[in-house]
Amino acid sequence: MNRRYSVLFVFWFQLIFCPMTLGRQDTGANPSKLDFDAAVVFDEVSKIVETGFFDKNFDVPSWRARVAKIRPQAIAGKSEDEFSDLINALLGTLNTSHTRYFSKLDPRRYQLLGVFHELYPADQNDLFVYDGIGIYTKNIDGSTFVSAVFDGLPADRSGLKFGDQILDVDGKPFHPIRSFRGKSGSRVKLKIRRGEMEQIVEVEVEQLDGRTMFETTLEASQQIFKSNGKKIGYLHVWSYAGSKYHETIRAAILWGELSQCDALILDLRDGWGGADLNYLNLFRQPILEITSTPRSGAPRNYTGVWGKPVALITNGGSTSGKELLTFGFKKLKLGKVFGERTAGAVVAGRCFLLSNKDVLYLAVHDLEVDGVRLEGVGVAPDVRVERPLLPASPNDLQLNKAIEYLGKQQ
Repeated sequence: MNRRYSVLFVFWFQLIFCPMTLGRQDTGANPSKLDFDAAVVFDEVSKIVETGFFDKNFDVPSWRARVAKIRPQAIAGKSEDEFSDLINALLGTLNTSHTRYFSKLDPRRYQLLGVFHELYPADQNDLFVYDGIGIYTKNIDGSTFVSAVFDGLPADRSGLKFGDQILDVDGKPFHPIRSFRGKSGSRVKLKIRRGEMEQIVEVEVEQLDGRTMFETTLEASQQIFKSNGKKIGYLHVWSYAGSKYHETIRAAILWGELSQCDALILDLRDGWGGADLNYLNLFRQPILEITSTPRSGAPRNYTGVWGKPVALITNGGSTSGKELLTFGFKKLKLGKVFGERTAGAVVAGRCFLLSNKDVLYLAVHDLEVDGVRLEGVGVAPDVRVERPLLPASPNDLQLNKAIEYLGKQQ
């Protein structure tokens, strides 16, 4: 595929089937001052929404009235955090996923641009690269908790866990960007509370690249669990926005170590969406079987598909293309889905790079699958297993339930 058509494919597939935006990250103290013309950027955002928002019944006069009401406060904002919050409050009135303002103070801005990287010059690293440790966080009643730890990245290697409360970073309030900016290659000290105990976790900060980091996390997530005498393979698909992730999965389960497992778990929790519905063909029943026998060693079978028991794990962070995949997985009865209902974030989003290099993500198409609109509804699991962040269990109950189930399958 030449570059022109490759870029078009990214635009019409990856840009459409990327995830809904999550809640605002914690901002900590010492907000950054504005280094751009707030009026110019605010007007950019309001105009793009007015002309590009997907809803055929979009009430433009009402939108203009809301814009006029909030504009004076937004352009008078004293910090990037305040400016972002006001724009996102305005966008929130649209009550639609895939619609959010991502500033340079949000790690997801770099990750989102990384998903769409073929649309931008490869030498503009400031679009994709940031100093970080590889976590998502959630603010609950003014406290910051780790809501996801990316496999294979610094936080994971240092033992940071889901549910850890971050008290400070090097003695200062936590911020997902400012706490780590300029510290790549050095170590930071995170003071955390795990259960009733406070402790210090040292983490080495790395330059994380939104174009490649989720390939690293997918490969690092590979594990084999044992249950009831069976080997159960596991992969966490943090991003499914591109065929490269599916090819990694295919290689792992058809030819790699996981190919010798008796069952498979694909973890679709959190991260980014994507996923072509054709990926479900990997789990259909085999048509033919090839047996490959070396001169020495055991024979190996190959069918081109998985063809053995498989389960998915989902939660409220499973979004967009992952939800479409889950819907098809259930409809075709390919296996069981464990966990929690997906996000209900299933419209088509487009990424707009603004003049200040912040990003507006906007819903530009409505979507239905087999006549069903999943936006605001999501996909329910077959087996509901909650995993609350507060209080957090030391065990991954959703994963454990899937392992238990697959261990009993014939």
